[in-house]
Order: sequence, then C-alpha cells, then structure tokens
Amino acid sequence: MKFSTKTSCDNGSAIIDLIGFGVLLQIPVLMFATAAISTQHQSFALEAIARHAIRAHTLWPDKQNTSQVVKQLASDFGLAYSSLEWELSCRPDPECKKADSIATIEVKLGPLSARAIHGL
Repeated sequence: MKFSTKTSCDNGSAIIDLIGFGVLLQIPVLMFATAAISTQHQSFALEAIARHAIRAHTLWPDKQNTSQVVKQLASDFGLAYSSLEWELSCRPDPECKKADSIATIEVKLGPLSARAIHGL
C-alpha cells in the first residue's frame, strides 16, 4: 500500500485567508479602538473643563463667568456645549463669596462625569 504525500493544490488560498481574516477581522478591532479613544478624549476633556472652570470661578465667583468659561472650553475640546450638563455648588456660603467656602463643580457628558473641588 502506497501513501501519497501530495496534498491538494492550495494556490491562491493565502491571499484569500489574508483578506478574510486579516482585513475583515480588523474592522471590529478598529471600531472598538476608535470608540475607546473617543471616550478617553471626552473623559480628559471633562476633567480639564471641570478643573479650569473651578479655577475661573475661584478667581471671579460669578456663575455667568463660569458658564462662559465652560462654554469656551467645550468649544476648544470640540464638544457641544448643549450636550454638557454642569452643576456648581458652594458650601457653606451658596454665593461662594466667603473666604472659607468650598466650591464644587461637576461636569457631565452622557455617562461620563468629572468633578473638581477648590477652596476659596
């Protein structure tokens, strides 16, 4: 009995495998990586907005001024101001005018949020 060591012809199958597995399987990986990078960018942007907005409020404790700072920073980071939610609170003085007040700002964009706290 003779056993044959010849295999069937595989000409061209490496190219098909490369296209099928190499390219088509990379598309979901690239989509996931793009989404992760976008989420990270938004997270860093929220942290920077919260940090700079609380500093601006500390220097000039006026909510309208803080609103302008948040609006400008959102524009600088490529975020829509209308999609942001932010809340500023001060304790024990709600006006943030006393020297012992602690100001807190929380900035939200969908499920992401960032908080900054600063003493006056």
